[in-house]
Amino acid sequence: MESQDITMNETSSSSSSIKYSSLSTSAKLNVTKAKTNKRKLMLFIEGYDFQSKIFNKNKTIKFWRCTDRSCGMILYTNLDNEFIRFARKVIDHSHLPNPAQLKIRNLRETMRERAENELLPLQEIAEQEIRKALLTAETLAVLPRVTTI
Repeated sequence: MESQDITMNETSSSSSSIKYSSLSTSAKLNVTKAKTNKRKLMLFIEGYDFQSKIFNKNKTIKFWRCTDRSCGMILYTNLDNEFIRFARKVIDHSHLPNPAQLKIRNLRETMRERAENELLPLQEIAEQEIRKALLTAETLAVLPRVTTI
């Protein structure tokens, strides 16, 4: 897991629909890299997760979209996955952030790596990792059952 800090200015929204933004004026964004269930790269920014969508024509910029399909947020990164900017001047999502999702993804990846490299039963690995992760009550509430992880 890698992190990158970026400074970004927020523009207020005049839209009549509900918008959510965790950014404040001159907020410092925390960009974290993680893996999807299919082991593709994914970015987390302030509780929102983005998956790689497409490249520009010259293959110099990656477009990332919010994983919530109803949300239209898109961001741009360079080929090294370093944040460039958001596609819009208004940085609002149509849903609330889910900071617990990053913890759950990292926990799943840790369990997956251990299961590939150790001979312990999967149930035992899962229980050990959940205990070791020291998850918050919020994260535990949305954590899938051990048998589905």
